[in-house]
Amino acid sequence: MTNLHIPHSRPWISDQDRQAVLDTLAGNMIAQGEKAKAFENAVKEYVRVEHAIAVASGSSAIVLALAALSLGARDEVVLPTYVCRSVLDAVISVGAKPVICDVDLMGVLNQKVVSNAITRRTKAIIAVHIFGRPCDIVSLRSFGVPVIEDACQAFGLDLGGRGAGTLGDIGVYSFHATKCLTTGEGGMLVCRDPELATRARALAMGAAGQGQRLFMPLSDLQAALGLSQLTRYPEFLNRRNLIRTQYLCAAQEFGLQAEEINASGGMFRFTVFVDQPFGELQNQYSSFGISIRKGVDELLHRIVGLSDDDFPCATELFRKTVSLPFYPSLTDQEVGAIRRSFDLLKNGL
Repeated sequence: MTNLHIPHSRPWISDQDRQAVLDTLAGNMIAQGEKAKAFENAVKEYVRVEHAIAVASGSSAIVLALAALSLGARDEVVLPTYVCRSVLDAVISVGAKPVICDVDLMGVLNQKVVSNAITRRTKAIIAVHIFGRPCDIVSLRSFGVPVIEDACQAFGLDLGGRGAGTLGDIGVYSFHATKCLTTGEGGMLVCRDPELATRARALAMGAAGQGQRLFMPLSDLQAALGLSQLTRYPEFLNRRNLIRTQYLCAAQEFGLQAEEINASGGMFRFTVFVDQPFGELQNQYSSFGISIRKGVDELLHRIVGLSDDDFPCATELFRKTVSLPFYPSLTDQEVGAIRRSFDLLKNGL
């Protein structure tokens, strides 16, 4: 056993971040106000998009996107099985029908898979940049169906000079405590269409739509933290790239299969493919003070009772993928301990 404890995720909170929140507390506005507006403007400038609406969470942003597109009963929404359950819950919450697809070996939707799911009732595609791995949004837009670009794990990912979240009809971000940039909880919807943005903002502030009423504001306290974090965000990404390079070297040293993708991708999770049973491996890592997780907690098609036979790539990814601690607040000592732990992935105890 060891006194070392490395959590799977940990935010990087600085004295500057704390002071930003304290300064907001000392003011007259801590609910949604000028700080939230300033955060929207800062995100718009950072990702280069015309409209941004700050909301309570990434999940809220997906619900808002679906509501802004006026989706409801009998409308179908295509989404991947290899993603957080909240995406499925968002589709169900607006009364639409989820049409769950397999993914490719990178864990993202592709045009071929989606083509088999499109029907005359398809009203949206939710395309996810899982772990910050690029999904080809342009090819998915060829179906003529609105694409909701889930960039909750890809804020700041560069896609050929465009920011992730700005290539679809609507983009969504999450600023949860585990994400690349955090406001504690929080999220944002972005788009280029002014009419869509006006409708989304009205819905986010409580206007009735499709038989439901939404209210999902982001507070100025959260926005103050986001604004502070955004000023340091290039440092966050540089640190992630440095750690990723060290992990890739360790994976090569131990003969492990890791994601060899371009330098602008893989920004949120670092995953390795192994054949050992995950539960056993998790216990081994825990004994060394390191927390690991699977890539996703569950596959959406299993939740709704569909067979693994129709989702071979996602099922294989789910079985083999191990996610290691990978975030900029890791110390050099912690990074070194994780690099040495790659031997467990290769050989076990």
